[in-house]
Amino acid sequence: MSKCDLHVHSRYSARSEEWLFRRFDFPDSYTDPRELHAQLLKLGMDYVTITDHDTIEGCLQIIDLPQTFISEQITTYFPQDSCKIHLLVWRISEEQHRDLERVRDDIFELQRYLQTAQIAHAVAHPFYSINGKLEASHLERLILLFKHFEGINGLRDALLSELAQNLFCSLTPEKISRWAEKHSLAPTHAEPWKKILVGGSDDHGGQFGASAYTETPPANSAKKFLEHIRNGDCVARGQSGTPLALSHGFYNTVACFIQDRFHEKLGPGAVLLEKMFSRFMEGRAPTEFTLAEKASLTGKAVLSGKIFDLLKPANVSLWKELSGYFALPEVKAKLGAQLYAVSEPERRTFLMANMVAEQLAFRFFQKFVQQISDGNMVESMQALSAILPILVILAPYIYGFHSQAPSRKWLCEVFRQLTGEIPTALQNTKRAWFTDTLEDVNGVATTIRKMTGAGAAAGKELIVVTSRSELQVDDIPIENFKPIGEFELPEYELQKLSFPPILQMLDYIQRARFSEIIISTPGPVGLTGLLAAKMLNLQTSGIYHTDFPQYIRILTEDSFLESVTWRYMHWFYGQLDTVFVNSEEYRQSWIGRGFDPAKLKIFPRGLDTELFHPARRNPAFFQRFRACDGEVRLLYVGRVSREKDLDFLATAYRRLRDEGLPVHLFVVGRKHRSPAISLARHWRPPTRRPTFSFSRARRTRLETLSSKRRLPVCPLSFPIPAGQRNWYSTMRTDSSRNRTTWMTLPVRSVRWLSIQRGANAWAIAHGKACWTAPGRARSASFGR
Repeated sequence: MSKCDLHVHSRYSARSEEWLFRRFDFPDSYTDPRELHAQLLKLGMDYVTITDHDTIEGCLQIIDLPQTFISEQITTYFPQDSCKIHLLVWRISEEQHRDLERVRDDIFELQRYLQTAQIAHAVAHPFYSINGKLEASHLERLILLFKHFEGINGLRDALLSELAQNLFCSLTPEKISRWAEKHSLAPTHAEPWKKILVGGSDDHGGQFGASAYTETPPANSAKKFLEHIRNGDCVARGQSGTPLALSHGFYNTVACFIQDRFHEKLGPGAVLLEKMFSRFMEGRAPTEFTLAEKASLTGKAVLSGKIFDLLKPANVSLWKELSGYFALPEVKAKLGAQLYAVSEPERRTFLMANMVAEQLAFRFFQKFVQQISDGNMVESMQALSAILPILVILAPYIYGFHSQAPSRKWLCEVFRQLTGEIPTALQNTKRAWFTDTLEDVNGVATTIRKMTGAGAAAGKELIVVTSRSELQVDDIPIENFKPIGEFELPEYELQKLSFPPILQMLDYIQRARFSEIIISTPGPVGLTGLLAAKMLNLQTSGIYHTDFPQYIRILTEDSFLESVTWRYMHWFYGQLDTVFVNSEEYRQSWIGRGFDPAKLKIFPRGLDTELFHPARRNPAFFQRFRACDGEVRLLYVGRVSREKDLDFLATAYRRLRDEGLPVHLFVVGRKHRSPAISLARHWRPPTRRPTFSFSRARRTRLETLSSKRRLPVCPLSFPIPAGQRNWYSTMRTDSSRNRTTWMTLPVRSVRWLSIQRGANAWAIAHGKACWTAPGRARSASFGR
């Protein structure tokens, strides 16, 4: 068999398609043609050609070498709307290149010339919209005009190659006839519903040549090789591109660009930096040189006469910082763990660069959180701005993930018009649910776990993505990324947030080929989910579970911070395609703040009918708390903290009692560590003595109060009105003797009554009365 990479670039592809790169005169490639020739032959190619952008200069540099032929990638346009298309043309002469330059601006004239001159050619990356103008109608005309298409492109996402093969295999004579009539354009070749597919790496960075190629039966010449292709006796081989491969090649181009433009300014450090970068591109620690490498670097410095320049304080300081970091035992251990069993250089480089950048970014982020906690807004912004240089270092990966990601929405519309249906690869069947909270006792975590479990039971691909240092959840599909670090929210220490490994999570979403991102929380993990969706052009949905602006107002009593929170919420949820809210009231509230009504939908709440079932009714349960038949039992279940606005509950309870209604309030929840809520102004002496139950004490001393158990019981503290300071009754159950005793305890000196969550004791001491919530304690102790 004979092989050739029919789509590859050299440094003569000087003009980039990207405006920003053109602005800085940044080329598409820095690969030397002769080095590329040797590399491709070494990789098993039988023939070598170069397809630079609208030039044959790269090919002319190797035309004297064996097994080569002249080719180029031509940029052409549909004259009606300037939609840009790339065509690959192979084995042309210099004169034909000049002719092609004259006709290339009109794709119809270009096709006629290629057909008349019998030049082998193909449409490159047919589903890549170069200038954003490609539509279904252009693809229909391309199918009528051309026989050969690139079936595997080694630079673009695998999804595009898969879809191209899907489309060309689905063509029928009926479709061709319909499109020919629609566009008044007769097919230019026989059997236009049968297409011939070729493969090429589209490599620009000199790192992944021959990753995709075209294979034919044995050919003893380039002419014979291309004859096989014209006749359709060929197969596209190899692999499509990945963001890491694209970024890896881009890093190499950047390094060559810096060396080319700033070599003199770098001075003697250029050799050192070049060696360090070479090791980095191989996925090895950039400062760990062998003895031979150190001797070589020293020798070059001596021969150049600049050995003393190399030892200048600035150069020594840079080397000391870098080598010192990579020499740290914990850094070495972490690098070893991450790079173990990873052979691909691009992935090793990615993991290494990501680890270093993450650690530095988290240090600056910690400073940002600390400054915010101290109320230093200016200093906090300065700390946050220090992260920007790190983003510059990671720019190739950011560019790689975003530029390679296909627009699934656009592709769905194209296929709907071309075939009348959506291919399986584009259907919304795999969803990632991002959340900052999962094991916490709150409605968000409960909703996620319930719905994810239900989705798994129904055979749906729904995976929770989070970042926690420790995670005990294992009953639902979940992907947990160990955080770089964790921090507590100022004024809300109960909620810990993680600083997630952003690029690792982005890489996971891309490789797993998710079709939709669901976001439940606007924290760091939620922001990572939003970034992934934007970078990879994925559909997004969000759920507004929690009224954060109200929480901020209650916790900080600062209207400015509440306003800032509203702006952030509006921006965050405004980026999503769909936002689910809890009720029509919340929906109208968001609309009133200028949110797009078309994006807002109600997220209906459900009830677990097996868990909440009349069969579970147990009348004796409430009797333990001296509840009476016929009374209304008002039950609050949730976190007991200031932002829950329990003052409203207390006010309502007071009004009901004042009106003589037989209402009994039960509170079950977990106490927030911020200052306890006050119910003093709402308290009224009950019509009967309040009762609190607890079990038999294992000890009778107050010290056992320090022994705590994690129980979902009521944590509550509030002042005791003066009229009630002389008595409290309590019920003591002795389980060993199966009997209950009652006793009245004087608490004249008590000023506060507290329920301690999970405490194993009820006690009166130091002017405080403490008891466990009704029916939940395991033991009790007494003090004076």
